[in-house]
Amino acid sequence: MKIRQGCMNDLPVIMEIVKKTLIIMEQEGNDQWSDKYPNEAVFRKDIESNTLYVAIIDDKVAASITIDQVGGKNYDKIAWSYTDREFMIIHRLVVDPDIRGGGIASKLLAFAEVFGIEHDIFYLKTDTYSLNDKAQNLFIKNGYNKVGITSFEGKNNPFYCYDKLFL
Repeated sequence: MKIRQGCMNDLPVIMEIVKKTLIIMEQEGNDQWSDKYPNEAVFRKDIESNTLYVAIIDDKVAASITIDQVGGKNYDKIAWSYTDREFMIIHRLVVDPDIRGGGIASKLLAFAEVFGIEHDIFYLKTDTYSLNDKAQNLFIKNGYNKVGITSFEGKNNPFYCYDKLFL
């Protein structure tokens, strides 16, 4: 697997992966994502701001992750483990459902750490929907600590916030 910065040519494949993921989320009763979010405009903005990265397997986009420093609404109200450290935030991690289970998401999280180290940042934050058991397990398995709960407009259930300090 190779990871590289995403480009506009990757957008159709990313949107196809998201479409397949939405079907699975719906089947699992997880309404974290919908046909409104994340939409093509969101991923386009990630690409334009050079914050989206893609995992390439067999010369095809298999997953994507966005790494930036833009916290979600209410992030300032969370009791993060560290308030005096510069941080990066993980958003919109998605793996093609056809090839899930091979550690791709964990490798993208490891990439986020390397990316942080390359920018002298050793602290990552993220959040996921309380109904998204798979994402919660992924973060815990990769050494993230659950530090708080927040809410986002339009969602009836809370979001769990996670962070990880690495050196």
